[in-house]
Amino acid sequence: MKFSIIIPNFNDKRIKATLESVFCQSYTNFEVIVVEGCVENNNTKSIYEDYDICLIHDKDNGIFDALNKGIKKSEGDIIYLMGSDDYLSDPEVLKSVSKKIKNDDKIDGVCIGCEFANADNKIIRKWYPSNISSKKMMLGILPPHFSLFLKREVYDLNGLFDQSFSHTLAVDILWMLDLAMKKQNLKIQTLSNHHLVMGYGGTSTGSFSTVIKQFRIVHNYAKKKKMRYWPFISIVRTSSKLAQFRPFS
Repeated sequence: MKFSIIIPNFNDKRIKATLESVFCQSYTNFEVIVVEGCVENNNTKSIYEDYDICLIHDKDNGIFDALNKGIKKSEGDIIYLMGSDDYLSDPEVLKSVSKKIKNDDKIDGVCIGCEFANADNKIIRKWYPSNISSKKMMLGILPPHFSLFLKREVYDLNGLFDQSFSHTLAVDILWMLDLAMKKQNLKIQTLSNHHLVMGYGGTSTGSFSTVIKQFRIVHNYAKKKKMRYWPFISIVRTSSKLAQFRPFS
């Protein structure tokens, strides 16, 4: 079983910690595809030289265009998308994910937890997966996309990220809503003993106005698709995050 780990970047040197967390994994059957969108990537040139990666150095039309390029280039059985300011919690993540999938060949993927860190690397939000199903996703209870290790067949079924309804905001959320509608027997196992540390304050979480815009995009998309619970999807999705914010020592 081979993993394809796809990381979009724009000259962000924090990708060194991201790559280090991948290349220290005990399970070594993986490829890493970095999609670098900055033409003059002076901050990252020397970092990339230290790792055995497939580098796509090409100006892109935003993060989801970069991810699409990586997905199309990938050859693995399991596709994992990762932010350039994120890192895996420990060296056994890939091994645990592969074991889960090998033990049940009928599952579509595996979900790990997420811990969100601010600029001072302090954890301000935690999300650990419970049961994940198409029904829950269509109600607005959605996992962070970067927490998902999904079989290639899932992407073959659902397609690449579509930026026609929204260019950057909530594109991955709309992708997951489409998946829930297309595959109503979706089966994703969860792992609570591993997580991804994500940088907080990116495109989807940077400001209150951004959160509102995202809310409206998801609401309008669910309405357009005539989803059964469309009036409540954005409300449930946003409100479900509130309990994740609390003081952490």
